[in-house]
Amino acid sequence: MSDAKEGYKNISKTVALIAICAALYAVASAATSPIPTPWGVGHFRPGVIVPALFALISTPFIAGTGAAIGTFMASFILATFGLSNPFLSLVSGVPGNFIGFYLLSWLLSKGRTWHSFVTSSVIALFVGNFIAATGVTAYFSFVVPNWAAWTIAEKISTIFGLTLFWMVTMIPFVVALVPPLYRGIAPILSERFATGVRPEFFGNDRPRDLLYNSVMVFLLFMAIYVGVVMTPFGDAIFNKVIRPEYVFWAKNLFIIAGGTVLAFGLTASFFMSKKLSPESIGRKV
Repeated sequence: MSDAKEGYKNISKTVALIAICAALYAVASAATSPIPTPWGVGHFRPGVIVPALFALISTPFIAGTGAAIGTFMASFILATFGLSNPFLSLVSGVPGNFIGFYLLSWLLSKGRTWHSFVTSSVIALFVGNFIAATGVTAYFSFVVPNWAAWTIAEKISTIFGLTLFWMVTMIPFVVALVPPLYRGIAPILSERFATGVRPEFFGNDRPRDLLYNSVMVFLLFMAIYVGVVMTPFGDAIFNKVIRPEYVFWAKNLFIIAGGTVLAFGLTASFFMSKKLSPESIGRKV
């Protein structure tokens, strides 16, 4: 009987964490939804820090499910203002968010360090946004005549354009804000939802590993920046935008994303090299 009660208790805590993640993500996503993308579809979404935080402190199922439900809730709410389409969300945002943040949480379960957090965030956000961008392009290719008339090359280029744009608008917020949020929120969630929160301490890095990783990610973003500014690739992925005045700023977001990662690596590795206590980077949960 006690085992059954414990099982129900664990399930209820899992459901509660999913609900918290979904609700916070829906609100955060809706708050910035009026900010458009150059393609006129999708939203500027710094609110991804919510499922990214849950990916860090909880299980893949909680992070992925909370992100999927949260993005659908936001889409459903925004549909009343003509800012979103729940059907589009079901084939793009929902699977993209679920797989992206499930993957992020799974990757972080393999390496509980800040340099793995940076790398895993880039990988997971790319994968999740690629799935979402593919869903968007497929959906509009069926329901919008202009999109249906595009060539395969134009559709593939648009998929990569949306993917990279969403990724570079998310990375600065995830890398800059999730670590301090982890420090403040993880102990609270650990106390209230112990069975759904990872007990492992996060952040046992060697300073040089974190710095090296951050520099490599920075160079990756700089390489992409050079590619979108100085090669035909950049013209191709932004070929179908409906707001060309945003393209210049969109391209420069790669510098901001790379700079944020590098700044995080430099700052965190500096404090680590000073042999500060683990609590200065992330408390044990």
